[in-house]
Amino acid sequence: MQELKRHAPFWIMIYLVWTYIKSNGGENVEVFLIINLFNIAVYIIAYATLKHIYIPRFFYRKKYVFFVLSLLVTSILLLLFMYINDVLWFHKLGGWKVRPLSLVVYLQYAVQYYSPAMVLLAWESQLNRIKEQNRIQELENEKLATELKYLKAQLNPHFLFNTLNNLYSQVILQSKAAPDMILQLSGILDYVLYRSQHPTVFLREEIETIHHFLALEQIRYGDRLDVSFEVNGNFEVLISPLLFLSLVENAFKHGVGKETEKSKVKINITEEDQTVCCRVWNTKGDFQEIKRADDREGIGLSNIKRQLKITYPAHHTIQIEEDASSFCVIVTIKMKS
Repeated sequence: MQELKRHAPFWIMIYLVWTYIKSNGGENVEVFLIINLFNIAVYIIAYATLKHIYIPRFFYRKKYVFFVLSLLVTSILLLLFMYINDVLWFHKLGGWKVRPLSLVVYLQYAVQYYSPAMVLLAWESQLNRIKEQNRIQELENEKLATELKYLKAQLNPHFLFNTLNNLYSQVILQSKAAPDMILQLSGILDYVLYRSQHPTVFLREEIETIHHFLALEQIRYGDRLDVSFEVNGNFEVLISPLLFLSLVENAFKHGVGKETEKSKVKINITEEDQTVCCRVWNTKGDFQEIKRADDREGIGLSNIKRQLKITYPAHHTIQIEEDASSFCVIVTIKMKS
């Protein structure tokens, strides 16, 4: 019944159009308004049997012989139904001669009976295909959103652990740096745990959090660390959160060497014409000497690449420059309009 209500506009349109055609544009229209009620009933029966019986029971199960036979039997029965009505009273009402049954007449009426059914089935098939594509796309979007949320949640636990250790040491020593460390760490956690859960943030928020991060690392490494951070452009553009912070964190994770080594990190973020470029350069730490050849990229950079692929699939480039003593990653993002 729900299906009949849903298709009612289609059948009404067929009824009106067919009535207009059969009445030659309005002649004896009252006759065909009555006769076409029977035609519409036949069309609906042809559609219902085809969709709900013959296609699921025979066609989908590859019983093609039974499928064809069922169409033949049904079309013959429908033709006989209309022919009997024509003999009994249609021809009297319309004033025409009854056409004798023949193969040509059968084929003509069989095509007529099943044409609306085929049109409606084709339309429903297209709607179902679009609906299924939308469902698959929705599932894919949910999957990507879940994956992106997981990737965003991967704040390096080593950074947090080391920062808390340093904070503990500063508190024990009653250092004046302890309150500042708490403030910087609070800013980072607020950004990572709360603001970064939004799809986008202002670039200035990401830059502010990087400043917090660098301040903590500078306290941690002291004179062993030489950091340069330059920014330029419009920082009110919206970007996906944690991408640039992850690049900077990755540079510290893999770029700070032994306690006797002087490590350098250079960060440059620029925005021009809705294109944001982040360049992070660092000297190689002592871990590079023992790093396996088949593990050069590391989990952090793979994570960043995956985030870029999900968030900016066709709007980003990532370039890696490496030599014996340094490593540089350049990410360029064309903001979506």
